[in-house]
Amino acid sequence: MAYEFIIGVTEHRVLGNIFSAYLIEKEEDQVFYAVRKLVKNFDLERSDYLFSEHEKELVRLVESYSDEALVRRFARKGTTGNFFQDLDPKLFQEHISPFIDKQISKCISLLMSHPVRVFQKQIKYANLYDEDEVLINRSFTEGVFQFERLPEGTRYKLLFEHDGQLVDLQHKNVMIVAHDPCCLVFRNKLYAFRNLSSKKITPFLEKESVFIPKKIEDKYYKTFVLNTIKEYRVLAKGFFIEEKEADHTVILSLEPNLQYKPSFFVRFRQGGGKEYDPNIQSNVFVSLTEKEETYLFTKIKRDLQWENSIIDILKKLGLTEKRGSFSLPVTEYLDDQDALYELISWLNRNREALEKQGFLFQQNRFDKVYSTYKQELEFEIKTDADWFDIYAKVKIGPYHIPFVRLRKYILNGIREFELPNGEIAILPAEWFTRYQEILPFAKIHGDSLRLKKYHYQLLRKNLKGVDKTYLNRLEEIGEDRQNVVLPANIKATLRSYQEEGFSWIYHLYCHGFGGCLADDMGLGKTLQTLALLLKMKRLKQQIIVPEFGADGETQLNLFSEKPEETVQPASLIVMPVSLVHNWDNEIKKFTPSLKVCKYVGIQRNKGDFEKILSYYDVVLTTYGTVRNDIAKLSSHMFFYIILDESQYIKNAGSKTYKAISRLNAQYRLVLTGTPIENSLSDLWSQLNFLNPGLLGSQAFFKREFQTPIEKKNDPEKREKLQTLIRPFVLRRTKEEVAKDLPMLTEQTRYCTMAQGQKEFYEKEKSFIRNTILENIENKGLEKSAFVVLQGLTRLRQLANHPSMIENTDEQESGKFNEIFRCLENLMAENHKVLIFSSFVKHLELLRQHIEEKNWKYSMLTGQTRKRAEVISAFQDDPENHIFLISLKAGGVGLNLTSADYVFIIDPWWNPAAENQAINRAHRIGQDKKVFVYRFITEHSIEEKIQLLKDKKSALAEKFINSNNPFKAVTKEEIIGLFS
Repeated sequence: MAYEFIIGVTEHRVLGNIFSAYLIEKEEDQVFYAVRKLVKNFDLERSDYLFSEHEKELVRLVESYSDEALVRRFARKGTTGNFFQDLDPKLFQEHISPFIDKQISKCISLLMSHPVRVFQKQIKYANLYDEDEVLINRSFTEGVFQFERLPEGTRYKLLFEHDGQLVDLQHKNVMIVAHDPCCLVFRNKLYAFRNLSSKKITPFLEKESVFIPKKIEDKYYKTFVLNTIKEYRVLAKGFFIEEKEADHTVILSLEPNLQYKPSFFVRFRQGGGKEYDPNIQSNVFVSLTEKEETYLFTKIKRDLQWENSIIDILKKLGLTEKRGSFSLPVTEYLDDQDALYELISWLNRNREALEKQGFLFQQNRFDKVYSTYKQELEFEIKTDADWFDIYAKVKIGPYHIPFVRLRKYILNGIREFELPNGEIAILPAEWFTRYQEILPFAKIHGDSLRLKKYHYQLLRKNLKGVDKTYLNRLEEIGEDRQNVVLPANIKATLRSYQEEGFSWIYHLYCHGFGGCLADDMGLGKTLQTLALLLKMKRLKQQIIVPEFGADGETQLNLFSEKPEETVQPASLIVMPVSLVHNWDNEIKKFTPSLKVCKYVGIQRNKGDFEKILSYYDVVLTTYGTVRNDIAKLSSHMFFYIILDESQYIKNAGSKTYKAISRLNAQYRLVLTGTPIENSLSDLWSQLNFLNPGLLGSQAFFKREFQTPIEKKNDPEKREKLQTLIRPFVLRRTKEEVAKDLPMLTEQTRYCTMAQGQKEFYEKEKSFIRNTILENIENKGLEKSAFVVLQGLTRLRQLANHPSMIENTDEQESGKFNEIFRCLENLMAENHKVLIFSSFVKHLELLRQHIEEKNWKYSMLTGQTRKRAEVISAFQDDPENHIFLISLKAGGVGLNLTSADYVFIIDPWWNPAAENQAINRAHRIGQDKKVFVYRFITEHSIEEKIQLLKDKKSALAEKFINSNNPFKAVTKEEIIGLFS
């Protein structure tokens, strides 16, 4: 035989009627069921009977109010032994009985949905019979209150309705199993009520009705009847009950919560205009109106499905609910004012969508009334030759406001803007993020904002409605460096990166923008620039008569009239004094068709400058000349102004910067290997010269970029600055273009003497020349060799630095300044350089200035004892960038592959010695490109030797290889060196 699991309704000695779990068995030929076991929790795993999941849950529920479980749950320490004997009635009524009712209600729900039989089980009997079975109703029984108002009072009774049929429970033999909600057994059927307590039922088990006298009727209707109508179905006679649906009106109110934090509150409106919170327990609202000596009850039933849909709408729009209020997750981390701004901005964005869903809006307990209208920003952008005109209007509800009126608010971070009706509009935080980048650079022009075209990236990033085709063309500036045809008559082959640089400058020219070519030293910035000037060379021009030629030598006898205004003027290239000769040579070498003149020294005062500008393609001048002649130069318009070594204008407060800024030109270009030497302010000065206003005022730049980047290392500010300058700065390092470079690149740097140095040199040269001529006349050429060599050496030293033959700190050297200028560039770029000289004293002069700069260096001369340590200090120390070496001590036997630059600062006859010096860096093991610079003082003995070396190599051989070179040198050749 098989066991059956049942629930028994039993009577507990203290608790009353409860449910218990049993296993029963019916033997063959028996009319009763034998109770085999009272099932406990521990039986669920040990018993042979296989319990279903719902049976296990029933066991756990009935076991939860077993004697042992109730003692564990409700007994105080020391009372467990006599817990039921001394049970506190208050504890039982308020805690134990409600707990048991809750567990039995859960049992009933399981019994109504699962096939488990229920039996009435008396404690003293072990057997059960079929007539003991209690049938389970599968639906709830409802209580229906019937009120009848009579002249003498009101009578009411309670009817029981089950499945649409009235049930008469008026009988003493009713077994109550649970009290609230009530569950009872009557005539072997179990009736369960959804929300009716036994207190309301028991009076009607013995009598049919209850009578309320007339004198207490009014209070009775306003309390008991009103609450009964709210909770139950009521049948009325002698008064009226009107049932309605809720209004489906929702109010979203902005107000502080209990913690004074701005929040949204949702309230629904019932009939009659009363509002209620969605979290209240009641599902119906009942109101009473006394009319014509009768009572009218209005019962409004909540539409919970609609209310939940309203809450879902708010949650889908980003709000979260906490303790009855709604807010945005981000406001948890904001102060009260910013939290309020976020909520109002959310309402601005979503108001229209919420209105379509029937929302009404309120604001409570704030000092100001905030506008909840949607805010729309409309842009129209017109382009001109040099700027964008931005016409913008803000639409806030019925108001149209020019965007320029909000400029100071956005720049100063003020989000509250008062509307004409007195309401406060909260400007969207997005506008501050998006337009704070643009507004510092835009000027108010009527009702529009005017923005220079070189700020196009700010428009592309932040504004909609701009002509994308035009912006895409502007984008080519920073990206497209190809497909510009080089001028056919250039006398050089440009490497691929140089062609890209030339194309980049050309694109800037096409759009009227200035650019900074910031390639590493030695990568050919001069050649890229000359390619552009040759490309831009005017094809047709009126012939004019210049007053002097390119070298100030012979006046050209050409005929001309006054030039037309359309004639393209010359380009002005400004540079340090030491580079004038180099530029002149580079132009004659690579772009000889460009007509060039030097506007320096006494040549400045020759000729009609207007005619010069019309005739020549290029005018070379110096920073000092511009500073001195700015009144004259600023009155003319140049085609291009090009600044070489543009870090000379890095100090915006200097006279040089102020003078350069006064020059007028159609186009601008700067060249530098070190656009930033000390501070970001260096960059501002150069870019402000190129594209005035690109980076705002100097004060704005310092506040907005320099301080946050240099002192706080702000990545966002760094990215904004890079966005602004990226199209206008092109920098390639030697490592980036290494594949395009030969292993060895050589260049000669011609240096102009300082004024005092030149005067000293000419005086000494004249004296030495006369001495040599006198010696040759008296002793012959061969016996004058010592005097000649002595004179040559003295002039070489003067060409290097006057201090080498005269102890003075007052004298200046053009070559020394140029060497040091190049050194500063290399130190800024973290290169390593070898500096070779025939004169230890020359190296000593450099050493003194290097120490003043606190640069780390090494020095190797014939006096050096610990050569290996000195070499290792340079080769192995990444912070040691300079190695001063005498040619005699360091020409052979050194491996210095950590260096990538070599300076020969006083070249002379012997190329073999120079090559040996160069090979200290350019040798096996070198993984970098090597750049060699020879520094020659122009109009000096050094330049004459170089010319002779180029034109007459045999003469060089005589001086190098002959024991007595003067046997093979003529008197005229010797005198020519000193001419």
